[in-house]
Amino acid sequence: MIAPNLVLRSQSYFYDADREWKNAENYAFNPGPGSDTGKVMRDRFYVAHDQRQFGNMTDLTWNTNVNGMDNRAVFAVGASRLEFGRPGSAVFPSDDVALTNPDRTVFGPLTTRLQTADIDNVYATLEDRLKITPTFALIGGIRIEEIDLDRDSRNIDGTSRAGFPFSKTWRPATGRIGYTWDLLPGLTWYSQIATAADVAANNIFLLGFDQPLNLTRARTIETGLKQISFDKRAEWSLSLFEIERKNVYSAQGGQQLTIAGKQISKGVEVAAAVRPLPGWNVWANLAYVEAHYEDYELGAAGSFSGHTPPNVPRLVVNAGTSYRLPTWLPVEVGATVRYVSDRFTSDTNDVKMLAYTVVDAYTFVDIERAQLPNWWNVDKTRVTFRVRNLTDTKYAVWGDPFYPDQILLGAPRSFEVSAAFKF
Repeated sequence: MIAPNLVLRSQSYFYDADREWKNAENYAFNPGPGSDTGKVMRDRFYVAHDQRQFGNMTDLTWNTNVNGMDNRAVFAVGASRLEFGRPGSAVFPSDDVALTNPDRTVFGPLTTRLQTADIDNVYATLEDRLKITPTFALIGGIRIEEIDLDRDSRNIDGTSRAGFPFSKTWRPATGRIGYTWDLLPGLTWYSQIATAADVAANNIFLLGFDQPLNLTRARTIETGLKQISFDKRAEWSLSLFEIERKNVYSAQGGQQLTIAGKQISKGVEVAAAVRPLPGWNVWANLAYVEAHYEDYELGAAGSFSGHTPPNVPRLVVNAGTSYRLPTWLPVEVGATVRYVSDRFTSDTNDVKMLAYTVVDAYTFVDIERAQLPNWWNVDKTRVTFRVRNLTDTKYAVWGDPFYPDQILLGAPRSFEVSAAFKF
């Protein structure tokens, strides 16, 4: 705190990750004809990431008064660098094995070639909230930034491939404006319109020098109501929104990217929570979204305009309840349920992942320091037992548009015991 009405904050961060994955990605039975009749064809797949990210965020908050009106201004600057290296497999070996008693074999030596992507980001933002009256406030903000992308893709011998390396720089300016209005004590009406810009490719390692390297631009319009009861035992919110995104990179089979002209999403979100009795909580939320493409033409391949983007459900519902038992050791029991409607696996909308419902249950006990021996130097201990997917439902979580014949299955019923300590 520089002064009673002036606060300075600064945060630096660093992230490092090394990942390696080997897998038999595809299996296909060959019914014939040919020398491989009756065998299973399988391949090898290799993924590795060498990722580092570091940066700093600093902001200055100034609370003041403008002609008798409360005002809060926040000025922020930041810079970050992402270094991402991917020694991808240049050769995908495969073999054919008998359907029964197949040879185990090994992955064997890998032949790799390096792909890199470095993204530098520098930004400055200014946001301001001016309370025109004690119940009505105007909110606005602007963000100016520079985004630099450096890409390289090399041959097996280490030389850069044709068209690489290349660089691209963007300097977008985005912002938002809105208001909040306290209609009644505890009841607030809000609205806002905001813009955004980002490097939104599904996979930055598929971006080539000959592709349109445009930023994905977004515009969001939202309005809603929020209310909390006088006794703080109940609250609810309602939000209506429309999101328009332009120049959207869309994944296709065969690890290809195409550009969709627009992606439009319109929807409503409702949430509520209530505490009927001390220690008993009930909550639920619902999101309904109608999402589709516009101006998505593929020439001779047809049009995807009007299609739903992959992995986007029309309806998602969550609900749960918990009760804290008034025992010597505070014990809480609870359960949650989640419903997700049908989704498509790709832009073609020809394969559907069916809706699913998953139930989880848990119980935990909180142990205070005074309830434990003196040698246990921990302020609070929480021991939790959790059952995920209580009914052992079989369902598809996600479909990969890059590999339209593959889906990710949800985890089966599982049991978990954990402990958390607060010192």
